[in-house]
Amino acid sequence: MVDAKYAVGDHRNGDAKIELDANKRQFSGLSKEELLKYAEDPFWVRLRWVMFALFWAMWLCMLGGAIIIIVRAPKCSPPTPRTWYEKGPLVDFSYVEDYQEVENDLPLMEKAKVSGIFASACKDTYEVLNESPPACLKQFKEFALKAKSFGVQVIVDLTANFVSKTHTWFQQSENKTSNFSDYFIWASSNEFNPDEPGQRKLPNNWVSTKNAPAWTWSEKRQEFYLHQFEEDQPDLNFNNPQVVMQFDAVIKKWMEAGAAGIRLHHARELLVNSSFPEDIPRSGKGSVPDAGHFQYEHWLHRGTRDQAALDGLLARWTALVATHATGTEGTVFTIAEERRPELFVLDRNTTSLRPPSAAEVVLQNLTYSAAAIDKRVDKRWPAIQLTVENGTDEELAAFAMLLPATPLLQPQQIKSKGNQTKVSELLTEVVSLREDSSVQHGRHAIKAVRVRNSTETVIACARWKAGQSGYVAVYNPGTEEVHAELSGLTSLPAELSVFRVSSFNAYYTINSPVDTNDVIVPPKASVLLSYVPKTEAEQ
Repeated sequence: MVDAKYAVGDHRNGDAKIELDANKRQFSGLSKEELLKYAEDPFWVRLRWVMFALFWAMWLCMLGGAIIIIVRAPKCSPPTPRTWYEKGPLVDFSYVEDYQEVENDLPLMEKAKVSGIFASACKDTYEVLNESPPACLKQFKEFALKAKSFGVQVIVDLTANFVSKTHTWFQQSENKTSNFSDYFIWASSNEFNPDEPGQRKLPNNWVSTKNAPAWTWSEKRQEFYLHQFEEDQPDLNFNNPQVVMQFDAVIKKWMEAGAAGIRLHHARELLVNSSFPEDIPRSGKGSVPDAGHFQYEHWLHRGTRDQAALDGLLARWTALVATHATGTEGTVFTIAEERRPELFVLDRNTTSLRPPSAAEVVLQNLTYSAAAIDKRVDKRWPAIQLTVENGTDEELAAFAMLLPATPLLQPQQIKSKGNQTKVSELLTEVVSLREDSSVQHGRHAIKAVRVRNSTETVIACARWKAGQSGYVAVYNPGTEEVHAELSGLTSLPAELSVFRVSSFNAYYTINSPVDTNDVIVPPKASVLLSYVPKTEAEQ
């Protein structure tokens, strides 16, 4: 054993130790010459380059994969911001003919953050097509420019349906002048009325909105002309492309004059069935039992309202308004709804309307009213006006600020109840909620809620969004103070906090706590409260 070594220990007790491999050298790695030999070997050179390339290839693949995952992964895009006309409020000045009267209220509208108004146009809709522009168009240009300086857009109210009997178009149509012969709705009749000797029999049983026959005989043309409104307002024939183009020109004039949009009155009666079918009485829901045969509400008006081609006509004018706008903020093209059910409720393709327009809701039977509002705002954001029997005021306007719709107000609603020359302080405080994400994009609950120790109800609207503050408005249209129980509304916790109240409300101060089932609401007043919404699990 050449590598073994005896190591004598304590010789007194005879111990001895043997060390194995004692003479072996310790390994100290490759020498410089050996390293150089392998470093220059072609095999190891190729291997190093392969490993180097493989490392960077894998690194780049991981980087590319991370980028693809980031780009292709589903994202929660932010909600589309509400437009100026969706935020509102809008104020209806359409009954005011003098622009100067409206100008006087512009400073109040600016303080109340009014985004737009409906204003009147020239008395004769087609007057703007004359060779010499009417004075009203020039006045409108100046007014629209001034309104914009206060942050207020101007939407023009127009009625396209008819012109006066004295209008040159009607006179030429009576004479059967070729270009104008079909500008109006004419119907012949060769039969005579047996009950009225010498009188021609009417083409059909259509009744005008004035509760009279919708046809009048023209001796000159020897035919009947249709008038759904006044007898001296013959209906234009919008089945005639030339008539449609005339109203196209009217829209262009007003948009180029600075209008931010158009609201069309009597739009649902624009087109008629050219076969002139007999009308049938209305029955069931919506019928008026006491209405006689010569009353408008008695009939269904299947030949004169909501014709199939109307949707395309409205879409055409919506696009035209956008094309000829002078601003870039977005445009309005909508209709004024005078009768229910609204056009968009009838499963019609009215998505072109901006915004959809709903008939006003009168707060009478609050259970019905709350359901009516909820139906109107379902999956859409219409312009909607709330009213009460004895008028409207700032309190109802404050309640409307929480609706998932564009609030449409009357001019007196932006003014202080005690001083009509000053802006409503309540409204100026509450209108800021129109910018809140819970109001713009949150969920809603609109309901008639119970009153403690009473059979009466008040109306409430709650708005909330996950991760945001919730808000609830309660309006009491009655003449007595009430204690409202709000626990039936979705998302409300047991305790609320006062957000805003009227100056005459002596019960609450800002931020004071309120029991959800004991909210004191004075008569003809609103109370607005904030809260932390319940989670889905808590609900």
